[in-house]
Amino acid sequence: MIASATLGALCCLISCKVGPNYEKPEVVPTQTWTESSTTAVTPTEPELNEWWKRFNDPVLDQLVEEAQKSNLTLEQALANVRVAFAALGVSESEYWPSISTALLYQRNKTNEAQLAAAGVVTEPWSMWAGGAAMASWEIDLWGRVARTVESSKASLQSEVEDLRDALISIRSQVGMTYMQVRTTQLQITIAKSGADNLRQTLDLTMQKFRAGTNTLLDVGQSQTDLDMQLATIPTLEANLAASIFSLAQLCGTTPAPMLELLGKVAPIPTGPLTVGVGIPADLLRRRTDVRSSERLAAAAVATIGATEALNLPVFALSGNFYLAATQFSGLGTWSNNAYAFGPTVSWLIFQGGYVESLIAQSKGQAQAAIAHYRNTVLSAIQDVETCISALTQSQETTRRYQTAVDSAQATADLAVLQFQAGTIDLEKMLSIQNLLLDAQNALAQSQGYMAQNIVNLYRALGGGWENGSVDTAADDAAKGKES
Repeated sequence: MIASATLGALCCLISCKVGPNYEKPEVVPTQTWTESSTTAVTPTEPELNEWWKRFNDPVLDQLVEEAQKSNLTLEQALANVRVAFAALGVSESEYWPSISTALLYQRNKTNEAQLAAAGVVTEPWSMWAGGAAMASWEIDLWGRVARTVESSKASLQSEVEDLRDALISIRSQVGMTYMQVRTTQLQITIAKSGADNLRQTLDLTMQKFRAGTNTLLDVGQSQTDLDMQLATIPTLEANLAASIFSLAQLCGTTPAPMLELLGKVAPIPTGPLTVGVGIPADLLRRRTDVRSSERLAAAAVATIGATEALNLPVFALSGNFYLAATQFSGLGTWSNNAYAFGPTVSWLIFQGGYVESLIAQSKGQAQAAIAHYRNTVLSAIQDVETCISALTQSQETTRRYQTAVDSAQATADLAVLQFQAGTIDLEKMLSIQNLLLDAQNALAQSQGYMAQNIVNLYRALGGGWENGSVDTAADDAAKGKES
């Protein structure tokens, strides 16, 4: 009875963990987005899984797949998950005793001068010994080890979320950079088309000069406008090359194959007309940065208990067992055994405020982690609100620029006819043509921004990491496997 009661009391003590138990901080976001019922977004559940396929662009699909397989930032994030998994193993190893074994041989001789007065004569002898020793094994009565393991687990989970976040970021960077490539290609096409129109204007001006209906000044003005237009093309081509090189880095490859893949001009992908955005509360379960910061808060709270346990007595077991003999064969004789085993209790009674400082430090770090979590939630909400607003405004801007281009095109066509008929001068026609080029270029930029804003909104909503390749990689890493 006494033994059973003692064992039961010991089990209760072992199950005791000092320090606060973690509770997820309460954050109550708003129930709706401020612009959740515009033409750009709807309050329906967002369709985030493989969002890039909603642009119906095979090249974009290929780029995202390449980035998922070869991006070096993702490799670093996956390596960090493996490091965190190993750190968890280090923490869990403290649950178990550390036992080592050894086989020893020594050749011994006692100093004869020390024994000469007694008339003892010694000869060298051999000593063989072998056995096992257990270093001090802490019994985790106060949960110091348990809290350390709890903190390591939460840190591992945070690294997994960071891996997911890295993938979401890479996908969105690929999408936005690809949209920039197609936008710049369209701007180059517009610039070259404008240059062709200005060449035709120059030819027409030359014809009128030869016919004596205008002056050399008109010819010079036409030539200047053409040269100015041609001067914009190299800058655009440099911007295009920079975007393509960025895609190459994102996909973990060199520029040459990327230039080959994107060499053919293609239109800017339009994407879906509307995007479901759900409700703000969904971000708490979906946004990887929110999930990561929440796990870091849990890790920080667990560390408080681990440091508070340092103020309590440490119960430990230690011991060793070995066989020793002057002949190797003697190691097989059981009577040559020796052992020592027993418990120890140690208590740090003075440490100059060291432990109290550690406890204060861990509490402060926990408060900071919780505040960071709450701020991350607010930042996530702000991010989505900003993306919704940007997409809404870019749709309206694109619609208006399209109207402006249609109007400017009709005006430019009429201006050419009137210039040929001599009813307007060259300066007026060139001004109208430049206005058309400006409108076309602005429309191209607006279409590119709109496509980028769709990508950015998908990212802000959580990016669709669920059931994706990153989850498989993260799970494998968390289990210590090689992906």
